[in-house]
Amino acid sequence: MSISVPGTRPPDRPHSSRGRPWLWIVIGLVAAVAAVGGVLIANGARWFHPRESRALPAFSSLAERPDPSLHGTVAYYDDASRCVRLVAASGQPSRDLLCLSEQDVAVRPELNRKPAGPQLVWLPGDRLEVTMFWWSPESVKSGSAPVLHGDWQKVVDAGTGTVVQIPAAQVPDSPNLTTRPTVSADGRRVAAESDPATGKARVTLTDASGTRTLLSVRGPGEYTYSFGSVFWAPDGGWIAASDDGRILVITPGANPVTRVLVTGSGGGAGGGTAGPSFAVTATDLLAG
Repeated sequence: MSISVPGTRPPDRPHSSRGRPWLWIVIGLVAAVAAVGGVLIANGARWFHPRESRALPAFSSLAERPDPSLHGTVAYYDDASRCVRLVAASGQPSRDLLCLSEQDVAVRPELNRKPAGPQLVWLPGDRLEVTMFWWSPESVKSGSAPVLHGDWQKVVDAGTGTVVQIPAAQVPDSPNLTTRPTVSADGRRVAAESDPATGKARVTLTDASGTRTLLSVRGPGEYTYSFGSVFWAPDGGWIAASDDGRILVITPGANPVTRVLVTGSGGGAGGGTAGPSFAVTATDLLAG
């Protein structure tokens, strides 16, 4: 038997949100904001600092794993030491050939001159021609290349180290481009192309059978990534290429392979205005 007590009622049940759809909307919004915040925190560095998340394309190092099947010698300008160095195309050994003074590569504001170079060119008899140019910032018009002027030139004997200073009147005003062949002796053509908007770049080879890709990469996103010079080694067995501060060796076999020969070899003074600061000879000058 139940007894009814006047003026009393059963206790209220806990409130349910089923009857309050706005509460679920608020909870959903809070969760969404939290999720977006987590994504921003996790990916903010990658979105706002793209180079931090996408480094230079990685390749194996010939210095660490030399390849004796590669022949020739590369002369290049080392940015850090201001020295022109020789390195075997195989990856080792290497040595300094000519170190430049600070004055040799200095900017000359009093003359309104900026350096460009040095450009390196192999001459007969295992001699290396080292030429520095200069240009005036005021002479550069929008979208045009700077006008170069000869500054100084030295010729170094790679065997003896003898240096000959060329008279100022004989220093050329334009770089020598004949030592960077894009067509091999058997007619194969190599080329590089890049897309500034995406940072994508590739190297292609065209022969009698058509065009194929030797290398396709994407560089850091905060600046334009591209290849500088891409040209054949004198023996036609491999391809020399330069990207951001590196010299690459590409062997165009059935399965093309790209390896890093040296780093720290940017365009030299002037950021490569006078072309790449490296040159290739077929001679194995550093062979033991």
